[in-house]
Amino acid sequence: MTRKRSEYDTKAYKDARHKLLRDEPLCHWCQKNKATEADHLVEHDAGGSIADGLVPACKPCNSSRGATYKNKNDAMRIQKRNVTQNGFLYRSETP
Repeated sequence: MTRKRSEYDTKAYKDARHKLLRDEPLCHWCQKNKATEADHLVEHDAGGSIADGLVPACKPCNSSRGATYKNKNDAMRIQKRNVTQNGFLYRSETP
């Protein structure tokens, strides 16, 4: 089974990434390490795209931002689930 093509497979993304990293810039976030990755300013699953902006990032900063974003989303999803479940479990019996 082949994987679904994503934005990362397009020529536009590859060209933008190459152009962003070709001069070996410093990481946008820490300003210390050499950037090796292109990081979306607006997260990809939040609707971010190449047009929204890419910044150069080092692996540790990009990974840290991704993990923080995922953890926030997971916490919000769990909180919403708990509110929904508690509302159902403790709903008053009167109309």
